[in-house]
Amino acid sequence: MTPVCRIGAGAGFAGDRVDPAVALAASGQIDAIALECLAERTLIAALRARDTQPDGGADPRLRRRLSPLIPVAADRGCRIISNLGAANPAAAARQAASLAGELGRSGLRVAALLGDDVAHLTDRTEWEQPIDGRLLGAHAYLGADGMAAALAEGADIVLAGRVADSALFAAPALAAGEPDRARRAGALTVGHLLECTGQLTGGNFEPPGGGGLDAAALAGLGFPFAHVMADGSAELAVLEDAPGRVDPMTCTLQLLYEVHDPGRYITPDGVLDFTDISFEPIGRNRVRMTGAHLVGRPDRLKVIAFVEQRGIIADVEIGYAGTFALHRAQLAADTLRLRLRDWAEADLTIDMVGVNSILGAASAAMNAAPPELRVHVSARCEDAAAAQIVEDEVYALTLSGPAGGAGIRSERRPRIATISGLIPRDLVPWSLVWETAR
Repeated sequence: MTPVCRIGAGAGFAGDRVDPAVALAASGQIDAIALECLAERTLIAALRARDTQPDGGADPRLRRRLSPLIPVAADRGCRIISNLGAANPAAAARQAASLAGELGRSGLRVAALLGDDVAHLTDRTEWEQPIDGRLLGAHAYLGADGMAAALAEGADIVLAGRVADSALFAAPALAAGEPDRARRAGALTVGHLLECTGQLTGGNFEPPGGGGLDAAALAGLGFPFAHVMADGSAELAVLEDAPGRVDPMTCTLQLLYEVHDPGRYITPDGVLDFTDISFEPIGRNRVRMTGAHLVGRPDRLKVIAFVEQRGIIADVEIGYAGTFALHRAQLAADTLRLRLRDWAEADLTIDMVGVNSILGAASAAMNAAPPELRVHVSARCEDAAAAQIVEDEVYALTLSGPAGGAGIRSERRPRIATISGLIPRDLVPWSLVWETAR
């Protein structure tokens, strides 16, 4: 069966590796490559950058990421889709067009997808909780329609802001003619499978009993690509000369990633039923996916608001090592609980990194005492003066606490809350802005 789309995964987060994306674009195995580079933390930074300068707000890694990719992709006729636009897709498009011109690729057409910024519609959004604090921004999760339209109109590079991760990878398949329900379901499922790059090809994966990839393979891990068929099936693979593994286990791991209900996985482009999906090995590191179903389309889009709340987060650590390190660290933690007992329980966390900092009370008992560990304090503070109290109490342990406390690390950061909401789809129209490399 001839694929309607050949799509590669070029990035799964803002700081993802660049070289596997370049290798995919150069391979001849794909016609488009999608780079998922936007999360809440990166969008917050982009909003702050946009506030300080009108042309700010695009991903600061844009030039570093696209410089090696644009020439290879242009030579191969491989189109680039990404949310590197962050809080300012129009500025990102200008930067990308300028960069393409510098790289000798004049004539490339760059489209910016606008419409996700809905800060002016907070009163039309149904929020899960009240917005209490200074609103930094509010962005709706757009779907693939705008990016698909840009590709259909001849865009070589499409840059968006806040879109659903799967939509980036589904857009090329949806641009290849009017998709029926089967192709839409397959394209969106492939989008979800590709959106985390190396997580599909053996990264973040350890099979039962061990036997995962070694350090050399992980260091050179190849990113996945997919050939999407008109009937909604797809073939998933990694380049033959790239380290990695693609099999039913790695595919199932990614299929269920961040999925609360496999029978009703909601994206802006459609509600998916994953319960009939099967993965069939058809070669070395090559799997056929079938069984994706579309069961509806949401009337409302998800919105994320970023709210700067009053106060500061203070994060402080102190290390203990050597004989009886665990005993001394526990003593330090108990001392801090007594010294900071005026803090509300909900505003203070004290734990030991390497013992109970992730699992808390569910942490398993240790078979042996660790030779070194760190006591960690995280506190919500009303102001800088309160944050200083927390920091000072940790420093005081070096003179008035258990023996051997050292290596203190201290950090303060603003209190930023992310608040989810829903907005009617028809209130969030998208539009395209075009730039041409010269």
